[in-house]
Amino acid sequence: MRIGNIFISAFLFLPLLAVAEEQWQAGVIPYGMGGAYSAVADDWLSLYYNPAGLAMVKKVEVQPLDVVLGTNSDVVGAASDLKALSGSGGLASELSKLAGKHVEAKGADFSQITLPYFAFGVSYQVNADFNLSNVSYPTTVMQYTKDTGVSVGGAVGFGKQNDLRIGVHLEYIHRDGSTQSVGLSQYLGSTSALVDLFNQQGDGYAGTLGLQYKLPIQSRIEVNTAFVWHDIGDTSFGNSSSKNRPSTDSQDLVAGLAIRFPIGGAQNRRALRRYGPKRSTSAFTIAYDYSELATPWSSRPFMMHSHIGANIDLPILSLQAGLYQSGISFGTGFDLGVFKVAASTYSQELGAYAGQSRDRRYLLSIGSAFGFGL
Repeated sequence: MRIGNIFISAFLFLPLLAVAEEQWQAGVIPYGMGGAYSAVADDWLSLYYNPAGLAMVKKVEVQPLDVVLGTNSDVVGAASDLKALSGSGGLASELSKLAGKHVEAKGADFSQITLPYFAFGVSYQVNADFNLSNVSYPTTVMQYTKDTGVSVGGAVGFGKQNDLRIGVHLEYIHRDGSTQSVGLSQYLGSTSALVDLFNQQGDGYAGTLGLQYKLPIQSRIEVNTAFVWHDIGDTSFGNSSSKNRPSTDSQDLVAGLAIRFPIGGAQNRRALRRYGPKRSTSAFTIAYDYSELATPWSSRPFMMHSHIGANIDLPILSLQAGLYQSGISFGTGFDLGVFKVAASTYSQELGAYAGQSRDRRYLLSIGSAFGFGL
């Protein structure tokens, strides 16, 4: 399919998709927790949030798909105008209906095989962003990217219960498109000229290093710390000498803390003395992540680095709540293995300081997985 068809389709079906300016990651439940997941990760999402968590995986899980769809509040409020983009009134007249809106679209699928200490996955993501929220500006920022990725991750653990974990995630990504600053005359011109702005292609290789450390507390309560270096050295695409290549993913340093309170679980005193407290499958967790460690508060205030969350994880149902930067987030997940669904909402800061301008976003995932213990 040509890039133009994908780009236009992203807007025609915008209520079914979503995107964000921030570097978006897999999963929906972490967003319900305000994005605080680096010290929590101990499942298939460890591959993307903190590969060190793969050392805590206890079973083999085959995930054929995890389809993620989403949107933002402007899309929900302007569904009828978005459908009108397929009209015959010309691009300029159609886009004028979206003046003052910041509409986004995103769709993705993640397929993965997860084992103790190792994971392999493939992913497909389509992102589109169309910002006309300030019509007085002569330019606007538009984004179209289509990523196809292949990931592999591994971890090692040290101590009786893998108290210290170290993991790496390597990913090959083929990217089409980029983020562009588009002038008024360009986006009110012809459709073909607008589409031609997003014809970049390139291949990139991303690396992530993750650590988790469980503090030595003699209790079933776990206190985990974490450090993650995403996109080490920035992830660029295509030939460095090329002027027409996809936009770069910037590196990000994250520090995290999580306190996990077990729910239920019988004790075996002999096993307790030898191996330490048994880990319950159900738990109540509170967590905090501080992202963009290298960015000073003078250019990005404290709350815009902060992610705070809580999760009640039960055998079938989970409930999340938190603060994504300074905006409230919440979500829920229902997991039967062969069928699982999760939904979350959070607010992304768009302004120069916390609370200046928030964009409310919604995510929904539907997936399936088959697992068995070792």
